[in-house]
Amino acid sequence: MRGLEALDFFIENWHSKMREFEEFCEFDALVEYHFGNETKVYDAPVVIEKFFERKITFGGIEDINEFLPEEIEFDPTSGNLYIKRNLFEIKIAPRIY
Repeated sequence: MRGLEALDFFIENWHSKMREFEEFCEFDALVEYHFGNETKVYDAPVVIEKFFERKITFGGIEDINEFLPEEIEFDPTSGNLYIKRNLFEIKIAPRIY
């Protein structure tokens, strides 16, 4: 599943783990950043805008910028979001407390 449909399904599945605000929702996640043979793992908040472009941003991670929903994929088996570009892949796994 890709794009806005994937993002909406992800939010619906993980709604109970998200903090809701007027213009965005936020959740804690384990973020894996794969660039070539290099892998970095971060424990960071992820912010998803509710309106307009629906951008996805990561708190406190300088290596990773913002992304649009068209760039994401949702894996319903694992419940994770993936952002894939030519040179790198990002895996977003919500924290379960």
